[in-house]
Amino acid sequence: MKTGLVVLPIALTLALSAQPAGWRLRPAGRQVALGALPMSAAVSPDGKYLLALNGGGAAPSISVIETATERVVGSISVPDAWLGLTFARQGDRVYVGGGSRAAVFEFGFAEGRLIARRTFPVTPPEKRTGNDFTGDVTFDPAGRLLYAADLFNNSIVVINPQSGVVIERFPTGRRPYRILFPPDGKTFLVSSWADGSVYHHDTATGAVLEKLRLGAHPTDMLWAPGKPAAEEEGQLKWVAARLFVAAANTNNVYVLGTSESGELRQIDTINVSLTPWQPAGMTPSALALSPDRKRLFVACSNANAVAVEGIAGARAEQLGFLPAGGYPMAIQALRDNRVVVLNGREPGTASFIDPPSDDALEAYSKTVLENTPYRDALLEDAGTGKDSPIPAQPGQTSPIRHVIYIVAANRPDGPNHRKLAREFVKLENFQALGDTRVDGEQWTTAGIASDFVEKMQPRPFDYDGGEPAAVPASGYLWTNAAAAGISMRNYGHFVVNRPLKEVAGGIQVQLVKDPVLNRATNLRYRGADPDYPDTERAKVFLEDLAEFEKTGQMPALILMRLEDDLALGRIVEAVSKSRFWPATAIFAPALAISPYVKRGAVDPTPYDTTSTLRTIELILGLRPMTVFDAGARPLSNCFQTTADPRPYTAEDPPR
Repeated sequence: MKTGLVVLPIALTLALSAQPAGWRLRPAGRQVALGALPMSAAVSPDGKYLLALNGGGAAPSISVIETATERVVGSISVPDAWLGLTFARQGDRVYVGGGSRAAVFEFGFAEGRLIARRTFPVTPPEKRTGNDFTGDVTFDPAGRLLYAADLFNNSIVVINPQSGVVIERFPTGRRPYRILFPPDGKTFLVSSWADGSVYHHDTATGAVLEKLRLGAHPTDMLWAPGKPAAEEEGQLKWVAARLFVAAANTNNVYVLGTSESGELRQIDTINVSLTPWQPAGMTPSALALSPDRKRLFVACSNANAVAVEGIAGARAEQLGFLPAGGYPMAIQALRDNRVVVLNGREPGTASFIDPPSDDALEAYSKTVLENTPYRDALLEDAGTGKDSPIPAQPGQTSPIRHVIYIVAANRPDGPNHRKLAREFVKLENFQALGDTRVDGEQWTTAGIASDFVEKMQPRPFDYDGGEPAAVPASGYLWTNAAAAGISMRNYGHFVVNRPLKEVAGGIQVQLVKDPVLNRATNLRYRGADPDYPDTERAKVFLEDLAEFEKTGQMPALILMRLEDDLALGRIVEAVSKSRFWPATAIFAPALAISPYVKRGAVDPTPYDTTSTLRTIELILGLRPMTVFDAGARPLSNCFQTTADPRPYTAEDPPR
């Protein structure tokens, strides 16, 4: 082991609170401790140093690593920083995207030491709003002008680094993520995080030459000059270079060829899935090219892995995988063929991995597959067992015809929560996924947190349906249910409230921010509002339940946001005394409640948030949305074949 290294495999496993049950971390190489959320890397022109931009909102910083010794030799704090990190051509200056400070920060650099110098405002401080946020930064090929992404204003700004003044502003696609210049500098490319496209701009005028539609959430881009070393008969004779684009909401990297005239067109799709039928969830989000340009390295963030693709020929060939730390976000291939991976999950680390032999790569690939519980066979048999009320695969019938899914931002604890766990089943090893309310709710309703959420929190943006780049890989549970024709009713998800003083006629909601939920939402059920009691929300549902009783019809899927323990108890009591109780299951944080749930039982099985999602999907006949709910263990050990219809009585506080 080299001096100055911090080896953290055990700490990584213990600290990764968002790691789903059954997923393991065994990163390859040597682990170097960094700051929070290391998300970008840049190598100095002389190759002696690697900079890591730690973009954690609480304490952003830049770490300086000496590549020869793999030691952190310096660091410097930054007022704010996000994604953008680049060296000037001479290597004596470094530029950083300033995030919410809406600026680009300049640092002097010499012998591994960073010194803060100037600040280039993208938006003057006195005019700055919540929409002003600076991300990626890069120089044009001549090194004269600095380009920066103004993320939420959907534009690229051009800065004269001599004066530090913004001299141009060009509109581009929504949420510009990465800016890339081909070597001739006549055009530049911008990946649009929200539009599923890459925009091709004329450098002189900023005009959009073409919009290239690829896959959802395009992030990193990489330019590979020259033809492939080998090609199929006449297939790529016109290709002068290739553009690789990672699309984080897919399992794909898209390959575009460019002609001598600059025309771009898609020529290949690289699928980085671990198995042939794997659903979304690899989250390819960063790229690197080996020095000989024969291998492409792809950071697969949610899979905690790096895909290794052979790109010498006309078509890419999957060579294997390298196990990474938690949520790899950036890669660099050094001149001596070592690969450096920045792992974003706390504690942030850099993995230095020696170039693997064929045998070593095969062993690494086996480790990556072993680190995940997902297997293709689980799509056809979830392992719930014979005669279980939880079907083993979509399409099989269940005696449970109604699901009520109650989501809470905070895991509730109170007399009803405890009594429900005692009377039904106590889940001893249930893990709630997510470090915050934002990513926790996406794990709860989508089986994954989108790369936007992972990279932007805890910054205060609109994550509840109003941000186009926040949408997770396969949408939400209600998206899945709507596509399958499942009847639904929504209480409180993705709604904007009117001020209570403006409420008239009992209508409380001004806007539903998800088109799928528009018709399914009860507009009288107030959205998130800490000053409004959940017991009043519960009354709205109970009024609907009374109507369901009259008609004999209740939706198959009821979605509800609810925090309060007493409100939960009253809802469960009312449902358990309704005509629908014999065919209903209620799921709330760490609770499974149904006549088919074992009474007074304790279940020690390791479960997590995606276990609940998988159980709901199997009951309703839905396919899994991501690799995480597909690989999750259903809550089938909690259930019994014969129903016990005894109702529940809520614990009201003493009067």
